[in-house]
This record gives sequence, C-alpha cells and structure tokens, in this order.
Amino acid sequence: MDVPQLELRNKEKKMEQLLHKFFGESCLNIKIFDREGKAYYPREWFIAPLSVINEVVELLESGEIVHYRYDSKKEEIIGV
Repeated sequence: MDVPQLELRNKEKKMEQLLHKFFGESCLNIKIFDREGKAYYPREWFIAPLSVINEVVELLESGEIVHYRYDSKKEEIIGV
C-alpha cells in the first residue's frame, strides 16, 4: 500500500500543532519498548480512516482546517 506524503516547508511546527489539536482525542494509546527495555509512549500516531486523513491534508493546504474538528466516535470531520 502506498502511503501519501505531504511536504511541509517552514511551517512544520505549526502544522504539527494543528494536527495534534485536530486528532488529539484519537491518539493511539500504545506503549513501545526499545532494545534495552525502555518504554516509549508515542503521541504522533492517530487512529483515523485514510479518507479523513486525505481530507485533512486538503484542509491543511488550504488553511481551512481551523474551521473544522474531528469526531473520533463518528470518524468524520465536522464544521465548527
């Protein structure tokens, strides 16, 4: 399966903040251990359908993402 990519220049931090705010309630709750047994809790992994992710990429590119939120129970984007 091909994974879509979005190239960000000069706004990486802002985009990361927007994505964390947008998908925050759908963060994957997982604990991963490294080779030495140290536990990590990634906060960059979110659970969402690919169709929603593709739509979010379009909203990011247009700047309209600030007018929407993600409903993780319904797995859909909702206007605010």
